Amino acid sequence: MSNAFYRFSVHVMQIVMPLCFRIRREGTENLPLEGGYLFISNHRSMADAILIPLLCPKKRFFILAKQELFSHGAVGWLLKNLGAVAVDRGAGDLSPLQELSDRLREGENALIFPEGTRSKDGRLARFKSGAALIAAQTGVPVVPVGISFKGLKLHFRSRITLRIGEPFTIQQTTMENPSVAVLKSVRQEMTQHVCALLPEEAQPAKKNASEQKGDLHS
Repeated sequence: MSNAFYRFSVHVMQIVMPLCFRIRREGTENLPLEGGYLFISNHRSMADAILIPLLCPKKRFFILAKQELFSHGAVGWLLKNLGAVAVDRGAGDLSPLQELSDRLREGENALIFPEGTRSKDGRLARFKSGAALIAAQTGVPVVPVGISFKGLKLHFRSRITLRIGEPFTIQQTTMENPSVAVLKSVRQEMTQHVCALLPEEAQPAKKNASEQKGDLHS
């Protein structure tokens, strides 16, 4: 995909998305001016993968999205043409993660949803290890984003709030295969940063929160 087409697609979405939704952005002063940042966010809707790259329209984003999203008509078409890479969560293929890591080192921004799928109840779900692995191995700055809206599904003209947190850095590991303990620690740190940007009703259920805390001691 050419940079020209990417810029054109982003320009079109900058017009279309505000017509479809009432979008509020908070913490825009935390957005990086340069590329090479890993954006992580909770996952509420199919629009998330479009809304977050629009936060930094001048920098190209490399997006990892679950394979199912690519079969959703216009959204699937747009993701493909924006250069998103489909991840088959059950296949165990790590090549998309390696490509994402390479793009980060080359100065592109990257976007990943650590939950792995959209939240079914609006609450933040347990983070998977993929995002933690990328952050730990690349050591690039991480930009947390919290997405919130009322109800479980987006509707035309729904109000969406995107809160951008301060970038933080995960200590880079030289291990090719980081230990479970390292990944759990990274995952918890990432979870805390995203949680801080979400309203009370979107916080993890108490059971999940205690499980995540207990992970560090298992």
